[in-house]
Amino acid sequence: MFVIILTGIFSASTIRTQLMPDVQLDMISIDVPFPGASPGEVESGVVTRIEEAVRDIEGIADMRSFSNPSSGTVRLDVETGYDALAILDEVKMAVDRISNLPGSIEKPVIYRNQPNPRAINVQIYGDLDEVSMKGLVSTIQDEILSLPSVTKADIQGARPDEISVELEESRLRQYGLSLDDVAKAIRRSSLDLPAGSIRSDSGDILLRTEGQAYRKMDFEKIVLIHESDGTRLTLGDVAKITDGFVEVEFYSIFNGKPSIGISVSAVGDQNQIDISNEVKDYVKKRSQTLPEGISIESWGNSTAYLSESISIMVSNMTMGIVLVLVILGIFLRLQLAFWVMLGMPIAFLGAFALLPLVDGSLNLLSLFGFILVLGIVVDDAIIIGESVQTASERDGHSLDNVIRGAKRVAMPATFGVLTTVVTFIPLLTVPGGFGALPAAIGSVVVLCLLFSIIESKLILPAHLASMKPLPANDHSPLRRFQNRFADGLKYLVEHKYRPLLIKSINARYTTLAVFISMLILATGFVMGPYIKTVFFPSMSTDYIRAQVEMVDGTSPARVVKVVERLNDSLVELNDEQPEDDKFLKNMAAYVFNTNGNVVAELKAVDSLSQSPEQIAANWRERVGELSGVKTIQISGAQKSHGHSKDINFKLISPNIKELEAAAELLHQHLRSYDGVYDIENSNTGSIPEINLKIKPSAEALGLALTDLASQVRAAFYGVEAQRLQRGREEVKVMVRYPREERESMGNLESMYIRTSDGDEVPFTAVAELETRVSPSTIRRTWGKRAIIISADINKTITQPGKIVDDVTLGDFSVQLAQQHPDVRIELGGASQEEEELIQRMVLTTALALFGIYALMAIPLKSYLQPLIIMGVIPFGMIGALIGHIIVGIPFSALSVYGIIALAGVVVNDSIILVDFVNKSVADGMDILEAVIKAGTERFRAIMLTSLTTFFGLLPILTESSLAAQMVIPMAVSLGFGILFATVITLILIPCLYVMLNDIKLTRNALVSGGAKSARS
Repeated sequence: MFVIILTGIFSASTIRTQLMPDVQLDMISIDVPFPGASPGEVESGVVTRIEEAVRDIEGIADMRSFSNPSSGTVRLDVETGYDALAILDEVKMAVDRISNLPGSIEKPVIYRNQPNPRAINVQIYGDLDEVSMKGLVSTIQDEILSLPSVTKADIQGARPDEISVELEESRLRQYGLSLDDVAKAIRRSSLDLPAGSIRSDSGDILLRTEGQAYRKMDFEKIVLIHESDGTRLTLGDVAKITDGFVEVEFYSIFNGKPSIGISVSAVGDQNQIDISNEVKDYVKKRSQTLPEGISIESWGNSTAYLSESISIMVSNMTMGIVLVLVILGIFLRLQLAFWVMLGMPIAFLGAFALLPLVDGSLNLLSLFGFILVLGIVVDDAIIIGESVQTASERDGHSLDNVIRGAKRVAMPATFGVLTTVVTFIPLLTVPGGFGALPAAIGSVVVLCLLFSIIESKLILPAHLASMKPLPANDHSPLRRFQNRFADGLKYLVEHKYRPLLIKSINARYTTLAVFISMLILATGFVMGPYIKTVFFPSMSTDYIRAQVEMVDGTSPARVVKVVERLNDSLVELNDEQPEDDKFLKNMAAYVFNTNGNVVAELKAVDSLSQSPEQIAANWRERVGELSGVKTIQISGAQKSHGHSKDINFKLISPNIKELEAAAELLHQHLRSYDGVYDIENSNTGSIPEINLKIKPSAEALGLALTDLASQVRAAFYGVEAQRLQRGREEVKVMVRYPREERESMGNLESMYIRTSDGDEVPFTAVAELETRVSPSTIRRTWGKRAIIISADINKTITQPGKIVDDVTLGDFSVQLAQQHPDVRIELGGASQEEEELIQRMVLTTALALFGIYALMAIPLKSYLQPLIIMGVIPFGMIGALIGHIIVGIPFSALSVYGIIALAGVVVNDSIILVDFVNKSVADGMDILEAVIKAGTERFRAIMLTSLTTFFGLLPILTESSLAAQMVIPMAVSLGFGILFATVITLILIPCLYVMLNDIKLTRNALVSGGAKSARS
C-alpha cells in the first residue's frame, strides 16, 4: 500500500499538465513551394507526380491535394493501426525517387502533423515602424526562449525579411546588363568560402574568404562592371536596394495599435502552467524597460483556463468524496465506511503512478475521469465491506467472519469490476481527432478500476479485520441515527420492496412488458422533439473569431477595410453594453494577402450576461453582407470534432464543368435550410492568366520558349540571387524590376528580350499573349478533381445528421444523380469522422459485449445466465435519456459513451445478485424463495453502489463552468442511468431469472413428454 501511495504522490507532482489531451492527427503533409507558378502548373508539374509516387504505399487511408499559386500540398491520412512514422519514412523515400520535378521548385518539406498546445501569447504593440518593431520582437523572442521552461516561441504577425534589389529596364539596357547578370555578380562577390589550411611546422592555419553581404550597405558595394581604366560600376549606382520584407500585403493590430505577437507553446512533456507563469513574470518585468509608447502584454493564456478547470474539478472531486463518505456512513458502520472510502485515494494514486506509462497527462478530461470513477471505484469495496458487515451482524465480529464475508462475494465482485473495465475499453479505441477526448477519460477509469481490485481484495480485508467489535452500550448520536436509518431501511425492504418484488415476479411477463414499453417510450424521446441529438457537441470558449477570405484580385486596401469593419463592429457591440455586461478583454486583427482574421478574448464566460455563441451571432448580424467576400466564418464555440466546419461534402468528378455545376447546386440546396450558415465552396473561382507563346520569327534570332519564360519570370517574379542566414531567419536576396514596372500589361509589352548574341528585341516582336482564366485553387482527392462544400450548423435549430442524411440519401441525392451523373458525392471532415466513429463504435461495443459475456460466464458457471444480465443493458438507457431531458442538453457521442460505461455498473451489481441466487439454490433453496432472499439481502449493497456513483457525479452535474461542458453529457448518462439501473437490478433481474427457469422447465417438460411418446 505504501509503495502505491509514495509512487502515486511522486507521479502526481511531476506529471505533465495541459488543458486538453494531445490530439494525434496521424496525418502526413508534403509541402512544395513553386515560386511564381500558377495552380495549373503546380498541379501538373508537382502534385500529380507526388500523388503517383505515394498512392500505393500501404496504410494510407485518404489522399488529398491542394494546388495553389506558388505552392502545392499533398496530405495523407494514415489508416488506424499503422505506424505513422514508418509511413512517413516511406513517403520521404518515394518523393526522393521522383526525378522529373521542375527545377525551379524548392525542396519539398515532408512532415507529420504534430500539435503543440499553446500555453500563452505575448503581444508587442504601439506606434513603431515595422522594421524597428520586428527587431524589438526578435530580441524579445530570444529572451523568452532563454527562459528555463520555454523551448518553442514563434513570431506571429510579421512579414519575413527580404533584401530587394530593383533595377529599371532603362538602366539595364544602358549598361548592357540583364537581371541574371546582376544576380550572378551578387553570387560571385557575396560569399564566405573556406579555402583549406596551411600545414606549417607550428600547426595548421585555416584559410578563409569572408565577403558575405548581410546589409544594404554591403550589397551597394558589390561591383557589377570593372573597366580597364579603373572605372567601376557598383550595384548601388544602378539599383534601388531595400532591406525590408517580402512583397505581401500585411496588417496586424492589437487593441487598435500596430502589433507583432509571439506564440509560446509546450513541446513534448513540458508543463503548460510552468511555461505560462514564467512568461507572465517575464512580461511584467520587460514592460518596465520598453521604449515610450510601446507596450507588451500576455494574453490568450490557456493555462488560466486550465488552472480554473483544475480548481473546479478538484473542488467537485472533493465534494463528491464527501458525499460518498456521507452515504457510506449512513448505511455502514463509520469505521468500515472509512476503510471502504480509503480505497478511493489508493486507486487514484495507483492510476497516477501508471498514467505516464500510457502517455497520459493531467488535463481537463483525465480529471473528469477521476470524478467519473469516484462512485464506481468503491463499488467493489462496498460489496466486500457490506458483506463483511452482514456476516459480522449475523455471526459476530471475528477474523473468521471477516474472511467468510469477503470470500462470499470476492469472485463475483472481481469479475464485476473486470466487466466494468471492459465497458470502458471502447473509449480507448475511438478513431480520429475526436478519439483523444474519450481516451483520456477511459485510461484513467481503467487504471483506477484495476487498482480497486488490488485494494479491495488485499488491503481492505486486513483493515476490516483490525476493527474492534462495536460496544453493546454505544448510544452516541451517530450510532442512534444509524440504528434508526437501519430500522427504516429494514422496514422499506420488508414492507415495501419485498411485496413489490413478489408481485413483479408473479406477474413477471407483464413486468417485462412494462420495462420494454418504457424503453420504447424513452427511445421515442430521441426520435421526437424532446431530446436533440448532436453527434459532436460544440463547446463555449473564452474567444470568438472571425475569418474572412476575399475573392482573388481584391485590392489590399479593400481587405483591410473589411477586417476593420469586423473589428469595429465587435467593438461597437461591446461599447453598447452596460459596464457590468461588457465582454471584451483583448482584440487582435490580422491581414495576410486576401485573408483576414479577428480574434477577441472575452472576459470569464461565467461572468458574461450572454453566451459566446450569442455574442458571435450578434456580431454576424451586425456585420451583415460584405461585398467581395469569398468566405466568412464567425464562431463563438470550439468544435469537439476538431474540424473547422460541422458538415463537409466532397464532390468528385473528372468533368470540371459538371463538378462546378454540382457544387453550385449543393451550395444553393444548403442555403434552403434554417440554421445553416457560413457555407463555404472550395471552388474559389478563377484568376486571370496570360499564357506566353513564342512567335516563329523568334527562332531565327536564336530565341527559344525557355529564354522567353526565364526572362519574363526574372522581370516580374525576380531572380533569387542567394539566401543568407541572419539570426533565426533565412533571408532571400531578390533581383527584379521596380514595382511600378511590374503592375500592368503595358509593362510586359514594353520590356525587351535579350538574344543569345546580346542583342535586345522588343517583347512584342518575339512573343504573343493569350489571355485566359485558371482556377485559383485546385483540389484533388485520390488524384481526381474535387470541390468541397462545407458549412456550420446552429444546433439549436437543426441537426447536422439530418442534413447529411438528406443530402446523401434523400431527394437531393436523386436530383444530383439525375442532373450530374458523372459527379460522386462523399462525406468529408466532421461528417466523415462521424460515419467512421459510428462504425468503430458498433464494432468495439460488440466486442465489449462479448467480453462481458465471457467474463460473466466464468463466475456464474452458465452460458444462459449471462444473457439475463446482458438483456437488461439496453434498459439502462431509460434513465440516461430522462436525465438529458431534465438537464436540458442534447444527446451526443459522449452521451453514448456514458451509457456504455453505465452498462458496466449495471452488470457489476447484477452479477452479485445472480451469484447470490445461485449459491442459495445450490444450498437447496427453492428458486422463487432464493430470488426473493437475494433481492432483500443484497438491497443495501445495490443501493449503496448506485447512490455512491450518483452522488459522486452530482457536483459535476450541477456545474455550469466551461470546464464541465465536455464531460456533462457522459456524467448525465451515467448518473441518471445508474438511478434507474437500481430498479432494473432489484426488479427486472429477479423476474428474468425466474423466466429463465420457466424456459428450462418448459424445455424439460417437452423433452420428457417426447421421451414418453417415444417409449409408448
